[in-house]
Amino acid sequence: MEEGEVKMKDSTKMMLTMGLLTILILSGCAAKTETATSTQDKTPIKIGWIGPLTGAGALYGTTELNAAKIAVEDLNAAGGINGRHVEMIIEDGKCEGATATSTATKLIEVDGVHQILGGHCSTESLSILPITEPKKVFVIAGATGTDVFTGAGKYSFRTFPSAKGLYGKLAEAAYKTGSRKAAMIAENKDWPKAVVGGFAGRFKELGGEIVASETFPPGETDFRTMLLKIQESKPDSIMISAQGPDADVGIISQMAELGMDMQIYGDVIAVSKGVYDKTGGKLPSTAIAGLPLVDPATSPKTQDVLDRFTKRFGAPPLGTYHPLESYDGVMVMADVIKECGDDADCARKLMISKEWEGVTGKVSFDEKGDLKADHFSTARVVDGKMVFE
Repeated sequence: MEEGEVKMKDSTKMMLTMGLLTILILSGCAAKTETATSTQDKTPIKIGWIGPLTGAGALYGTTELNAAKIAVEDLNAAGGINGRHVEMIIEDGKCEGATATSTATKLIEVDGVHQILGGHCSTESLSILPITEPKKVFVIAGATGTDVFTGAGKYSFRTFPSAKGLYGKLAEAAYKTGSRKAAMIAENKDWPKAVVGGFAGRFKELGGEIVASETFPPGETDFRTMLLKIQESKPDSIMISAQGPDADVGIISQMAELGMDMQIYGDVIAVSKGVYDKTGGKLPSTAIAGLPLVDPATSPKTQDVLDRFTKRFGAPPLGTYHPLESYDGVMVMADVIKECGDDADCARKLMISKEWEGVTGKVSFDEKGDLKADHFSTARVVDGKMVFE
């Protein structure tokens, strides 16, 4: 064998050896990368949740949270979002601005969330926007009816109908049944003021007259002076709204003491079984609540979610809508994260262009963050039972 041939063969062997080493090294790197990616994919997706779990709003805040828990369980049972489980980080916003602000800051700065379900009270939802909007944290609020929320944030949407639309329809019902002179009484909080504002605005448009309007501070227990002023204005009906049932109980009880037997209109808390029970049946069966409502027969899935909720937590105290809208809020948020990750601009585009088939029915949103459907209904308490109409 010639010397040149030996050198060539040695060189070929060296090249083959180096090639194999390169393949092995690259394969090892690929394996490490794949392992790292796999580990990363298993990290839970954290979503913040803010709502009133104590205080006046706890009645519906707890309902909203319990339904959200069922939705998260359903998501995780189906494999989560893009193979990653969902973890809700829950904060009590107490339906107070300062508390909601601090909880939102904690969720973003400490927990590192990019999406928040909440608030679940108008005051909470409005209070967190100055924090979430600059940081492009995507928000889907529930139990938020104040009209001020409309267009208040680029990255903020809600699954609850606006008070203007909802209680404008109650005003139409009142006017249709003969009311022409109405009085308003409301707690000085965002939601109650929006409720009576929505009613009053539409009532006046129809030709009705608002003969008296009273507001009271949170925690008020004596409403007699306000009620006597209202009585002097000789209304044929009164619209009542408060953040929680205790104030409503005081108003209804003291109206009975003063012999005020005018037609009562209210939100779903004012005219509810809870208020009826706590007043000892003084809430008249003629009192009418305006509320969003969903018929369980809408779909088998709607009935299934309500059945599972009722089995675990009891019947929802304020009708069907609060638990169902909360469930839909979680599912819409999950779909947004699936499609857009943490990109809030992508999330906004998706929200205003897509329609979801939810347990409340068809779910879609306009460019100002409002739910397109209103689900308006009325209810009364007859013989201690809620009758939804």
